Amino acid sequence: MKPAVENRASAYEGSSLVEHTLFGTEDFVHRAIKEIRAIAEHSHICLRFSGGKDSVVIKRLLDMARVPYTARFSKTSVDPLELLEFIKAEHKDVIVESPRISMYQLIIKKGFPPTRICRYCCQEFKERNVCGRGDGIVTVTGVRKAESPRRKSRSKYETCQADKGVNFFHPIVNWTDEQVWDFIRAEKIPYCRLYDEGMTRIGCVGCPLASSEKIAAEFKRWPQFEKAYLWAFERMLEGRSFDRWKNKYDVMDWYIYGAEKDCTAAADDRQISLFSEDYFDQFDAGEDAYQFSADDAKRIILGGYAKATLRREE
Repeated sequence: MKPAVENRASAYEGSSLVEHTLFGTEDFVHRAIKEIRAIAEHSHICLRFSGGKDSVVIKRLLDMARVPYTARFSKTSVDPLELLEFIKAEHKDVIVESPRISMYQLIIKKGFPPTRICRYCCQEFKERNVCGRGDGIVTVTGVRKAESPRRKSRSKYETCQADKGVNFFHPIVNWTDEQVWDFIRAEKIPYCRLYDEGMTRIGCVGCPLASSEKIAAEFKRWPQFEKAYLWAFERMLEGRSFDRWKNKYDVMDWYIYGAEKDCTAAADDRQISLFSEDYFDQFDAGEDAYQFSADDAKRIILGGYAKATLRREE
């Protein structure tokens, strides 16, 4: 039986989830549930579930709204084991989508590590549409404006420009971190234990959009992933020539400590915008939006910023 929403106001009174203003009282939970029910009246809801704190909040709100929905989680091959165990134990109803290719095989195929200029891994693992498209399908996510500067322009209802026909609904887009955790505590929602280790966001281990400090800390926390990346870098070098890199350790050192600096310099030189832990930049992309290919990124970053041809990634 899905939890009811009635008579829950007292659970949120005195928290950030209820605001009293000159114009009345605003209950963020009740508003979200009301909007979810309105969407469900004419659409099938598909939840893009990540296992993070925002996703578990959205999933509980869907249950409280008592609407039918499908929840899907896209594995990336670089997901923390603790996250996968949490989803398996606490969210057995979530459909787990296996990756079409691993991160490591993708690096070998592309012939260059993913970067903020060319984040082909996000295209494959995060932006790939697993919910479908059309007027009858709405993809629901836990995207929030408070997560990053780029997401401050996000709207509650959006149509993806990079994948025509995919409609998005972000019920808690205006919620703060405090509201998310107040709701988790009030509803006693289980969450991944990695948050208790001090992590504020949980994603791919070794994400190229993360800071050098974060990548280094993750590889220290999960050495098996560092070993797998090194294996991929070694295979990536086979049959290819890089003046800067002689072995897999050179690539790893650059990936952790040099890529962020080089990408920033290349972006400043070419007046382009870097992706920074936010693959939802796609909503701002028009029909003529292009991304650097892996070969372009190689020429720009390692080739003295030689002129590269913009083209869509295959």
